[in-house]
Amino acid sequence: MRRTLSLMRGTQFYVAAAAITFFVRAIASLGRPIARFPDSQGYESLVFFGELDRLWPVPLMYSIAASDVSRVLLHIVVGTAAWMWLGVVISRISRWPRFSLVAILCVGLSPQIIRYDVTILSESLGISFAVFALAMSVHLLSSSARISWMMWIVSLALCSMTRPTHLVIVAVLLIPYLVVFLRTKGKALTPTFIALFLLMGLGVLQVQANSSTSLLNFYTVLAERIITDDQRYNWFVGRGMPDVEGARDAFGYDYSNDLPLQVANIVQLPVGQLPPTLMRVGGPELAQWAKDSGWRTYLRYLATHPTDTTSRVTSLMNSTLSPPNGDFLPLQNGPMLPAMAFGPWQLWCVLFLIGTAITYAHKSSRRLGQLLLIVGIIVVLIFTATTLTSGIEHSRHGVTVAAMLRVVGLVALFCAFPQTKARKVSGVLDDAPH
Repeated sequence: MRRTLSLMRGTQFYVAAAAITFFVRAIASLGRPIARFPDSQGYESLVFFGELDRLWPVPLMYSIAASDVSRVLLHIVVGTAAWMWLGVVISRISRWPRFSLVAILCVGLSPQIIRYDVTILSESLGISFAVFALAMSVHLLSSSARISWMMWIVSLALCSMTRPTHLVIVAVLLIPYLVVFLRTKGKALTPTFIALFLLMGLGVLQVQANSSTSLLNFYTVLAERIITDDQRYNWFVGRGMPDVEGARDAFGYDYSNDLPLQVANIVQLPVGQLPPTLMRVGGPELAQWAKDSGWRTYLRYLATHPTDTTSRVTSLMNSTLSPPNGDFLPLQNGPMLPAMAFGPWQLWCVLFLIGTAITYAHKSSRRLGQLLLIVGIIVVLIFTATTLTSGIEHSRHGVTVAAMLRVVGLVALFCAFPQTKARKVSGVLDDAPH
């Protein structure tokens, strides 16, 4: 027993942890029914410029793994690597290195996370990319190697462009660099600023090219939020939305062939998607307005109705951040850890706030505390953007936020109690890689 414990204190422990994590995910997913949905087909075409169904990171990964079976295996491998790397990075900081590694890996094996390994959608890779980005951000605090900076940029690119709302990440990180750049009249032009600026530019181009999916999503918001409420409906009609007869009773979905040609030419449905009934009933008049002014009018409504906007966000917290079950997207996984291991979102928020405050209070770890604070702000902003711009399936669209809330809570807790001889961290996002 003593010899076994001695072996587990070295590299063997990390190898064993990685192997166990991989096999648990593999047993839970390989050989199980692979779930395909109307959204799945859009992730199979890789396009960087021009009209596209999905932003590039997930289609890029799916272009590498051509079959659905290989894509499930890809989910498992990428997920194992991302969570393992985060565990290793935090174990180098924490006072309890092996315990912190195991705890992080256990959160990563929660059924609310790995159940998405068996579906051909963006959720599994999206969670893994976010975990990878967090791990590289923490690692960059104590590493000045050029390769670390480059991998951090790669992780940001993958994570921020998995979904349009994730571009918030780059926008938040870009703000301080842009302020300094303007304050110095263009003299503070660093590699990090250039890289973030290019990432933001690529992201904006991809979102603009994603207009067909964006318009379809707006119709779901319109059907779920606007036409069902007298006050909101009248406000939109007063700002130019066509008051089409029968539109307020249009619920559900049609078949693509049921869509009138005039509407189909305006909307241009993404591949494999079913049109909401509101598209057909609203006709070309509503379709043209939605395309030209829909999102702009909706954002104006959100800005001018803060009480209603806040109510919308808070009403979806429990169902999105702590989903009660997986009935909204039935997936058949194998044996996994108990679902209760995911824990209530309120508990993780408290742990995050306490851990971040303690980390920030110590001068030697203040940079790490600042990083945690930035990550917390980003999580809140992405959650807000997700709940306000998603008409349906909030639990699925917000699963990355729900997972990252647990992750940053756990990371903040371990960072609050560092090793007594932990290396003092340097400034993340400093001027340039060395």
